[in-house]
Amino acid sequence: MRLSHQKERDLRIDFFRGLALIFIFIDHIPDNTWALGTLRNFGFADASEVFVLLAGYSAGLAYWSTTETGGFSAAFSRASRRAREIYIWHIGLFVVSALLLYSAARLFNNPSYVNNIAISELATNPVRTLASALALFYQPNMMNILPMYVVLMFWLPFVIVMLRRSVVLALGVSFAIWFIANQAGLNLPAHQRSEGWLFNPFAWQLLFTTGAAASVLARRLDGTHPRPELAFPAVAYVVFSFLVAAPWVAISWLPDERLLAREILGPMSKSDLSVWRFLHVLALAYVIAALVPKNAPWLKQSWAHMVELCGKRSLEIFALGTLLSFFGWIALTELGSNQMTMLVVNAAGIAIMGMTAWQMSRRTSSQARPHSGSQPVQALAS
Repeated sequence: MRLSHQKERDLRIDFFRGLALIFIFIDHIPDNTWALGTLRNFGFADASEVFVLLAGYSAGLAYWSTTETGGFSAAFSRASRRAREIYIWHIGLFVVSALLLYSAARLFNNPSYVNNIAISELATNPVRTLASALALFYQPNMMNILPMYVVLMFWLPFVIVMLRRSVVLALGVSFAIWFIANQAGLNLPAHQRSEGWLFNPFAWQLLFTTGAAASVLARRLDGTHPRPELAFPAVAYVVFSFLVAAPWVAISWLPDERLLAREILGPMSKSDLSVWRFLHVLALAYVIAALVPKNAPWLKQSWAHMVELCGKRSLEIFALGTLLSFFGWIALTELGSNQMTMLVVNAAGIAIMGMTAWQMSRRTSSQARPHSGSQPVQALAS
């Protein structure tokens, strides 16, 4: 089965992936009041779910043609190279972050910089801790997303091959793995968490696979309008999750009571990708896709373009955003968490992410200018 390639890049994918990266940066800064405006306060899911779904979507676009020309072996070879690249970035991020936080702890005589991120064992047992980090068993707080992507990259070629046979087959196998992981507690071992990895790859692969499946369906149904039998339930679920999340309770001059108690829904595990979170990000994606056309004029404005560039360079910008969140944490702790420092820390971090993405894009464009041909889809999984 061959699918026609999209002639025009869908800017919505890059924009919302970039926006998710900005939200992750903001959310990772402790006691950051700007985090009250990110997705996690308006429903069950947060920016992590959005990012993984869109990464799967982009991977479906990027790797489909690879299996057309080279089959499974070509896709696996390409995915393995990308997994190795993500692994190197993760280890580099781990080392640089540890040096930064240990230096801050020593400079400001504040051990919380290493204790709260769970890297204190580097000083007490460095050999064992480094070995566990290299094996991806040791994952400090806020540095546990990239290891999941390393595993997902090895899963991706199998997803593409199944999608070429049947979307239902791919989703069925993926759902079965997710169900077993949730029912049997299947996870990979973690050095400092008895439950296993914070982002359980056996559970989160469902969201990644769903994104890849959506890319196949989108190319088959290009130009199809939203279907009411799907749009109405999606809107209803987004509204329902908003009412349960009750973001207004965090604003002093608004009612501080929830309309619906979150406890009535039972456990809502992020680690194992609770069904509530999974359905929320799917419903939200469908609503956004219905409301925002791929050729929306505002997507071509300069501010949106900067966000889109962050989405295109997702691996590098994610790593940069993590480091900037640590700098922001140190700044707010040492200078005080007032409104001015909040503004400076958040605005500066977002500006640095955007300018870095712009500079990287400019360098890539200058290097590629002498060559002709279409531009490949860039993503964390590409």
